Amino acid sequence: MYRYPPSLLDIGRIFRQAADKIGGGSADLASAEAVLRGTIYDRAFRELAVSYQLYSLYVRPGEVTDPAAVVEAVAVATGTRHPGLEGKLKQRHNVIKVADNLEPREVKTLLAKPLAGVYAKPVEERFYPGHEAAASLIGYTGDGIGLAGVEGAYDLFLQHGEFRSENLPEINLHGRQVIGRAKVDAVLTVDLALQKETERQLQEYLRAKQAGRGLALCLNVKTGAVLAWAGRPAFNPNYFWQMSEVTGAGIFQEGLDPSLYRDFLVRAAALTKNGELGDPLPPQTVAAFDYGLREDEVRAFGEMIGLAEASAPWQPVPAMAGAHDDQGKGESGKEPAAGVNALQLALAAASLVNGGWHFSPHVLAGIYSHEARELFTRSAVFDAAARRRIVSPAMGIRLRRDLFGGGSAETAQAVALDNALSMEGMIVHSASSARMTVAAERNGYVMQDLLLGVIPAKAPSLLVLLVAQRDELYPLLNSKSAADGAGIDVALARKMLPALLAVMQENAAAAPPAEKDPANYSQFLISRRIDYQDRPDAAGLAEGKMPEVTGLSLRKGLQRLNPYHLLVNIEGSGRITRQNPPAGAPLHGVNECTLTLEAKQ
Repeated sequence: MYRYPPSLLDIGRIFRQAADKIGGGSADLASAEAVLRGTIYDRAFRELAVSYQLYSLYVRPGEVTDPAAVVEAVAVATGTRHPGLEGKLKQRHNVIKVADNLEPREVKTLLAKPLAGVYAKPVEERFYPGHEAAASLIGYTGDGIGLAGVEGAYDLFLQHGEFRSENLPEINLHGRQVIGRAKVDAVLTVDLALQKETERQLQEYLRAKQAGRGLALCLNVKTGAVLAWAGRPAFNPNYFWQMSEVTGAGIFQEGLDPSLYRDFLVRAAALTKNGELGDPLPPQTVAAFDYGLREDEVRAFGEMIGLAEASAPWQPVPAMAGAHDDQGKGESGKEPAAGVNALQLALAAASLVNGGWHFSPHVLAGIYSHEARELFTRSAVFDAAARRRIVSPAMGIRLRRDLFGGGSAETAQAVALDNALSMEGMIVHSASSARMTVAAERNGYVMQDLLLGVIPAKAPSLLVLLVAQRDELYPLLNSKSAADGAGIDVALARKMLPALLAVMQENAAAAPPAEKDPANYSQFLISRRIDYQDRPDAAGLAEGKMPEVTGLSLRKGLQRLNPYHLLVNIEGSGRITRQNPPAGAPLHGVNECTLTLEAKQ
């Protein structure tokens, strides 16, 4: 029901509440096939997000006819005997929860041979095997609903149920009007191996520069496909509610300092104005300011190459769930910066080196239908309509040849490699900026370093953009070299870009696997056992009372409840409007709570 207009959300909530109630016999569950959320794969069909079915075990004392058999069945399913269970069966409890996170094999006997009064309720659990890898791009789910990133943008077909072809025009469904009678998986353009290597390189650089925040993204220059999307600090989507206020995709959505890219933007505008056969640009030392261009001409050129456009039809983890709080301000109270973000800059730079084509970025490479047993890839017609030529082919060649011929540190340049690719080389632009921020409590500084690299130089295929941000002025603490200051040197590009290109060129798998990765399933089970090991009950906490979470966002509410180790049932979407138990209620013997959410009107 979440796929329909907001006016029907209340009806959908009623259906969800009815479905969550424990009812019917175990035989009903035995005959029902698990309906799980679609898997998200990388381009080589490695799992990025996968769902598993576990079971919660309940007993209704009023329906039990053979207490001894029930006690024995529970002991077999859970692997341990529950002291006092036989005594509780003699009382008129409504429902007794016996166990959580049981595997299908553990409740196999109960499902095959129903026992009066014993119920095994299936529970879907979403797992992200890569943990922090590409977390701000993939997003996360809550109560089976995609809340952010790819999970939220493509929730329509990742959830079980039919959808029409016009709801997903970017995929060629070969004339099918309706799809989704069986599970549908998503295949992304992201390469997990490239993603991990990008994150390793980014983390290594941030550590060397003592920078607290940074991002790196890899883009296919020829198609606009996002191959890697790394940000620091990161978060684990398996525990998204623990995300801090400075985590998530905030740095991807924030504006970059214009001084980082203005140099090559002005040069590109000047070259374009001179024409395909125009004279080369004079050296900066003797050239007129901005090569004689007016500010409105520079701005118009920036708009032409896409610096003023929305960067993507999909959205990464929203700022309200990451870098900014519910009022849209950062943790320090400063308003988020406006301007060109990293993805917009990467797309504009790609158009200046790929012959003059501007692409819309995309992360969805295709979908796999289990019903048709077929992989549906991107629509060539859709992608052709979404791209446009911003300069002529001849001008595109001139831009790539002349734009990066400068020798100053603030201008991109061609760099030769020390290996077999030395004839090709790469194109590198690096710059640094410093600006003061004004806040109510105190002023501060923001230092940004930018590396923009394209490889190979003659026929670009991979674009890498890296941004590091410090909140303190240079020099670095315990620095022993005068070179340990602002800026990204060419040595990093010479080391980083060939390594990423080599990973990109590795062959990808041609078809999805026949079954889910058993290694990821084992990892999932281990994580669940760690998370749900026996703990002292909530009465052992300092307060021992239910905290107030009404009025909070779901993420903040879950953060507040996290120390109490309660099983949280979520109903609806939006902000928390009701909670059970109520605030202040004793938590002795309580192991679960219910949060009712309602979207803002």
